[in-house]
Amino acid sequence: MNKPPPARAGANYVLDTRPLLNFVYTDALAVLEELLGKPLYVPAAVHGQFGRAESALRRRLEQLPEHQREPFDVQVLTRLQAARGRFRGNPFRIVRLYNAERDLAIRLEREPGVDPGESEVLALSLSRGWVAILDDRLAHDFAVSQGIETLGTLDLLVQAVRQGILPLVDGERLLEEMRLGWQRAPRGNLRDYL
Repeated sequence: MNKPPPARAGANYVLDTRPLLNFVYTDALAVLEELLGKPLYVPAAVHGQFGRAESALRRRLEQLPEHQREPFDVQVLTRLQAARGRFRGNPFRIVRLYNAERDLAIRLEREPGVDPGESEVLALSLSRGWVAILDDRLAHDFAVSQGIETLGTLDLLVQAVRQGILPLVDGERLLEEMRLGWQRAPRGNLRDYL
């Protein structure tokens, strides 16, 4: 197994939607804060995607009688709503792109498999030298081809265990919880990636 790069002291990290949702869904934002420090930057497009995920889940649950609502979905909605207030700079800071960055993001969005959130993450990483936190394989591969330093959810969990932020058993539990809402989650045990 390739070892993920460790989190860099003094680096700025910019998160895409999937890693953000993974840590929100599992109520593990404190792990991100301890591992990467504050603030954690979130592009405006990712913030918008986060809001749409929350709204879609809320609408879906509102359409169901209370006894038919999945407990996991109810718990996730509660966590999404609680995390919303944390976008005021603690730990998340919403970042707007400047003109050249905006133009770059528009160009990057034309790359195969790169969505608006990923394009803004990549544009900020390229222009400001920030570390991209991405889980999508195509966006990750593009980032690597451009020399952008990247980490994914799995890398972050591995680093949290290695640095003693999480015991292995808690890291395994978080990965299993994340898989409930993450269709393309890596398979296997976290131990296999250490």
